[in-house]
Amino acid sequence: MMRLGVMRLLTVAFLMGLMLPSAASSQVRWRDLVLTLGGSAERYSGNFSSVNDPVVDSTNHAAAAVGELGLRGTLALLERETHDIVLSVDGGVRQAAATGFKVRDYAPREWVGTATLQLTRLVGTFGRLYARTGMSNRSVQDRPPMPLFLQPGYATGTAALGFVTRSLDGVQLDLEFGGESADYRALEFVPQLDLLDRRGVGVEAGARWGADPSSIRFFAGLRWNEYQHQGSFDAADPFRRDRSVRTGLNWTHIGSTFVQVGLEGTVNRSNSNRSEYDALSASVLVSTPLPARATLNVYALLTGKTYVHETAFARLVPGEEADNASIAYVQVGRPMAVNLDGAIRVGWTRAETDIGNAYYQRFGLSVRMNYRPNSK
Repeated sequence: MMRLGVMRLLTVAFLMGLMLPSAASSQVRWRDLVLTLGGSAERYSGNFSSVNDPVVDSTNHAAAAVGELGLRGTLALLERETHDIVLSVDGGVRQAAATGFKVRDYAPREWVGTATLQLTRLVGTFGRLYARTGMSNRSVQDRPPMPLFLQPGYATGTAALGFVTRSLDGVQLDLEFGGESADYRALEFVPQLDLLDRRGVGVEAGARWGADPSSIRFFAGLRWNEYQHQGSFDAADPFRRDRSVRTGLNWTHIGSTFVQVGLEGTVNRSNSNRSEYDALSASVLVSTPLPARATLNVYALLTGKTYVHETAFARLVPGEEADNASIAYVQVGRPMAVNLDGAIRVGWTRAETDIGNAYYQRFGLSVRMNYRPNSK
């Protein structure tokens, strides 16, 4: 049923974008509307022979051909000098044909939809205040085993309130409070997905030095999560509660070549020893023009993660710890018409599966076309 809701949302948004006149009122207008069509060839690998249950249809190597259709856009519902209201939507469907498994081939289909509404208001000469709320839905059909890892279906709701100051002697401060509720849809044959359900709140503070073309931002955040269906193995404190600290920095240079470099560390502690870990990640993004109106994008995110406690209970709830991926890709794109551009991407991913300290790798070659119906 969720996929029908996603399709209705995307269809309505797309038709609105087509029907809005180019000289639409400043009260309601599309800031951007993009329809994406793409395809990719992907190969997955991982050595799971020593950690998988023998009855699971897993393998060390799998391949998939994937087609995808997506829609994203930003709709300005209200624009004033002192405040605005913006609705952002992003969603689509990915259909894959996967081979290489022992018992049968799989045809996983992913439906994803996200909608976010944000109100921003200037507060005198002090800065700007914003409030944001959003909902996300995800559904997966015919979810395959390792090493073709796909996160399970879920529904989440988020809310945040933040403030960003104006530049004070070259320094801009920001503060955000937020909360999240996540409900994972347990399948009849994977009832443990209910264990992922969580409620969380957090706060993040940051400070940015400099202005265009170069600036650097330092940030630190705290987060508390409760897993109401997950035990802690402690009779005095029976349900799992996590607390995490994040800190890091981002350096950004804006010019003919765009460069952004980041470093982030995370310390997660819990009343369940199994889920305590430390992680460190470094990232770099470079975008630069090429001849013939082409653009080169290079991105790399490298993450290292270690568990504080070695436990015999190595199996994780699917999707729980797959937030520590290392990712790299090279993409070349160029405009093909006034409102149409295309890109070719070669990418690599390494991330944790639903087995603690067991990782899979993905290599992929993809082609994408982006169509902007409102562009001229």
